[in-house]
Amino acid sequence: MNTQQALELGAQIQQLQALMIAFVTDGRTKEQPGEYKELYASVHVALEMSKYAHPNPHRSLEIFWAFCKLQELKTYSSRRAYVEELYADILLDLKRIQAHKPTSKNWVRANEVLEDELSPVRAQWLKAKNFIASSSPDFENAVKEAINSVESCLMILLNEPQGTLGKMIKRAGLDEDIERLVSQAYGFASNKSFVRHGGTTASSLGKLEAEFFFEFSASAIVYIAAKLKSQSADA
Repeated sequence: MNTQQALELGAQIQQLQALMIAFVTDGRTKEQPGEYKELYASVHVALEMSKYAHPNPHRSLEIFWAFCKLQELKTYSSRRAYVEELYADILLDLKRIQAHKPTSKNWVRANEVLEDELSPVRAQWLKAKNFIASSSPDFENAVKEAINSVESCLMILLNEPQGTLGKMIKRAGLDEDIERLVSQAYGFASNKSFVRHGGTTASSLGKLEAEFFFEFSASAIVYIAAKLKSQSADA
């Protein structure tokens, strides 16, 4: 995606958000549902082509309004906050593209693998990236989301929605040394304060460690997806 495409997609997303907010606050008009459906479809295709998971499940404004009532989003402010949060990670990444910030090659490779049944994992992957690159970075959560992305891939490919990486990796049929590396990375993240669990001492994780785990997890995702899909094809 180039700078102009990122700018245009960001503008479309913001238009979509404006329609959502207007419809569930005090700015509703009869034209909005039709405008929303047309814009939603355009944004969905653009996100798909750019390898982003679409975080907005509300295909119509009526469905979104029903969701607000079901979730008891009773105040205008709570509805606005929900809409703003929906696309926050994508908009942040689009701004980074507009600013010509470099993108990790491993990010591109992993994101290309995360398609079809693995496409839901893209949201976790994007969070990991943004936790590192944000103006207020959160390195602990970057490590957590990166490792969780590997775990989610295993859950989907092994059809174990309640599984944990530590257990699933043993039956994935990977190279023994690579299995050990992934297990050790998972163990490291689990043992570090404030990563997968709480802690009582300050975290020692910094940008270097977060970037290491981001790149390592990308390589693990590419390898695991190819290995398990190959095993499935041979079965």
